[in-house]
Amino acid sequence: MSRTRNNSFYKSNRWIIKRLKVLKRDKYECRNCKRYFKTTEAKTVHHIYFYEDYPDLGLMNWNLISLCDGCHNKMHNRLTDEPTKLGIEWQAKRKIEFDLYTQNKC
Repeated sequence: MSRTRNNSFYKSNRWIIKRLKVLKRDKYECRNCKRYFKTTEAKTVHHIYFYEDYPDLGLMNWNLISLCDGCHNKMHNRLTDEPTKLGIEWQAKRKIEFDLYTQNKC
């Protein structure tokens, strides 16, 4: 699979609007911290299945979660661009949606 580096996506009106909708949906709270009954302000919207690997999933609601900066940094290894154990855990939570999407795409 080839990775897509498209910084223009993150500057597009479609992404800016989607990002705001996801933050609002999640009440501007970090979804990962919430798992541990902590309330932390979220400023980042994270692609569970990374945009660089799956650009078609870039605007899918089920693939987007609001995170605080600390949790966002825990989702991927910044040196290798690979998901961490936590990132893989979130991908497993969305595996059904991912499988349905890939089956319907074929």
